[in-house]
Amino acid sequence: MKRDRLIWMALYAIWGLALAAVLSLLFLVPLGNVRWLIHVGWAFFAISALLGWAPILVFHRRGGVPKRKSYVHTTQLVMSGPYAIVRHPQYLAGDFIAVAVMCITQHWGAIAAGVIAIVSNRLSMRKADHDLVGRFGEPYREYMERVPRASLLVGLLRRARRRRGSG
Repeated sequence: MKRDRLIWMALYAIWGLALAAVLSLLFLVPLGNVRWLIHVGWAFFAISALLGWAPILVFHRRGGVPKRKSYVHTTQLVMSGPYAIVRHPQYLAGDFIAVAVMCITQHWGAIAAGVIAIVSNRLSMRKADHDLVGRFGEPYREYMERVPRASLLVGLLRRARRRRGSG
């Protein structure tokens, strides 16, 4: 148990530092030269905002969060809203922020820090899946088979197929 906690702490520390570096560079270096890439970056930023905030609302409505508690205290497995598309929308938002800054700045430092942020974040997602299987058991395993970990495009396509099949 102690080892798991240390792994989580290390992954979050690496991810947090790398993401802080990425965001700092957004304000410290000039915009990149490729204009269309800058626009793509801002689009990624906008999507990251949706992916980051929507889960908080969904957890409070459907996650069995006790009154006056943070959304992280969910007691029920939530598989609707953004969670019907990807299992880890907030983690994916972190990846999108890193990609956004890489596109906007086009700076080698942002690219290096962004890659570190994304890799550590992906490892955190794998660890989260393992922990959630331990917490929710077989229902989470079945959910993992239906919904991708963090592939927004695959998640949207699967959800569209499920809706077409049920309608």
